[in-house]
Amino acid sequence: MAGLLAAAVSATVLAGLPSAAAADSSPSAAGVRPAATASPKAYVDWLKVKADAGDGDAAEYSKKYQALSAEKQKKYLEYINDRSYFNVFANAVEGKGAARTVMADGDVVVSRGDDSGSEAGQGPGPGESGPEAAGSRDLWASHWVKVKYFGLEATRVTVKTSYRVRGKNTTKVYPGTAWHKNYIAGTDLTHTPVDEWISAEPADNAHSETVWTFEWWTGIEDTGRHRVWADYSGFKGGYLKT
Repeated sequence: MAGLLAAAVSATVLAGLPSAAAADSSPSAAGVRPAATASPKAYVDWLKVKADAGDGDAAEYSKKYQALSAEKQKKYLEYINDRSYFNVFANAVEGKGAARTVMADGDVVVSRGDDSGSEAGQGPGPGESGPEAAGSRDLWASHWVKVKYFGLEATRVTVKTSYRVRGKNTTKVYPGTAWHKNYIAGTDLTHTPVDEWISAEPADNAHSETVWTFEWWTGIEDTGRHRVWADYSGFKGGYLKT
């Protein structure tokens, strides 16, 4: 799973954790690259296809990419095909080292983080009417990993848990969600249905988890398990790892 954001950091997103197979036959090592990264024009054309297909952010991303100098546009394409950043990304997704890693003199930044807050009430569940629902709060927490090249967020994966607490007790976990963005041409990012559960006391945390699969244009696949957990106080932890 060297890739996740790895390509992020190289291809970004969950492609980042370098696997043994990838290390021996990585795209950059093989000297191959997808046609859409052959030139800035080819990349812009690829982004237009994504925008025409309904990607609401692709057009804006293309504008930001084209606003880079000609030199940086070419360098950007080199970065997203450069597997040498994988180990750094792998550490980021594993939760090791710094939460924010800056490379290539600031051109490439890999980071991980979390967000949390309160949800609009989703309504009482079975047995929660009247006094049972009194004092309950609906909360959410998410964990994300992302990669930026020249300030452009090329890949980001997020998993979110939504849940209900009463006092310090987690009484319900709602269906979890996961989403991503990925502007690394020649790659595909998917995830399994999100699982959710409440851990046993005394932790009593709401959990959500999915498994991401990052597929390279060479056919190599990397996978990573992405989990977030939280309680009455908000976000408690999260990771993305193989």
